[in-house]
Amino acid sequence: MVDTVRRFADDKWDPALAVAWERGCRRALRLAERAADIVGHGPQVTVGEVECRDSVSDGVAVLTVRPVRRLRFLPGQALPVCTPRVPGVWRWLSPANAPRPDGTVEFHIRAVAGGAVSPVLVEQVALGERLWLGPTCDVGLSLEAAGSADLLLVAGGTGLAPLKALVEQVAAAPTGRRVTLVVGTRTLPDLYDAVALDKLASAHGDWLTVVVAFSDDRDVEPAAQGDALTLAIYHHRSSQAIYVCGPPQMIEAARQRLPLTGVAGDRLHLATTFDRAFDSAVWMSYQWAASRGPLPARDHAEGDGVEGSSGELACG
Repeated sequence: MVDTVRRFADDKWDPALAVAWERGCRRALRLAERAADIVGHGPQVTVGEVECRDSVSDGVAVLTVRPVRRLRFLPGQALPVCTPRVPGVWRWLSPANAPRPDGTVEFHIRAVAGGAVSPVLVEQVALGERLWLGPTCDVGLSLEAAGSADLLLVAGGTGLAPLKALVEQVAAAPTGRRVTLVVGTRTLPDLYDAVALDKLASAHGDWLTVVVAFSDDRDVEPAAQGDALTLAIYHHRSSQAIYVCGPPQMIEAARQRLPLTGVAGDRLHLATTFDRAFDSAVWMSYQWAASRGPLPARDHAEGDGVEGSSGELACG
């Protein structure tokens, strides 16, 4: 760079200018090297093909995607997803499954009013279409944080996705822990994943208890009426670690209500939510934070699922 500037500067080039350019270029080089150390290999974006699409209820779809390169993720994590129909806009989603032998990933998606991506994924994306899948990110739902404790998993809406993945993780490596999964929904028709829940309860009934909370359905039995947090408090035992994932309002309510019932802070794990779109700068900041400790509590967003910059949640 210095040689190029010297060549075109002609008679304007002098020793002072040469020193200034030399110092400036070396400083830029040092900054670039530091940035490269932080970013490492950079965001790993891959392509996946929509292999199955189910419209499971009004405004909710389940997509099964087969990445061309196997995704590396842990149950409870989230990743940004983009469709070429809305290029450049990403929505944070949490896989609803533990890693599978065939590499496929299941996403639960609710069409959020005003969202740029979720309505397209739910209503327009067809079989065979391709999606872009970004690098995975911890959103506060890692099972490692619970140690060997029993689990109380509380899901609202499509916040069920990462918690269902945690149940599959427990099933894949039985440790003797007991799991209670509380699923909140408004009415029976809104319970979009009822068949999968029945299968889980039937397959793992010796250690898994599934509880459905209906917040606005007076036709179900009284014991099932109420919001998810209320029923979760009823089923809570002191030996349990609690994981909560759902809309932002639910996360905030859990943050306020559960400690008042005696839930210890180190046993309460709330889904992180995002209020901004995925880009390399955001990814780099998370990498930087991850190398120095947990994500800051103020970064929240997976509500019932998170959409680019519109404030939806990571799960779905």
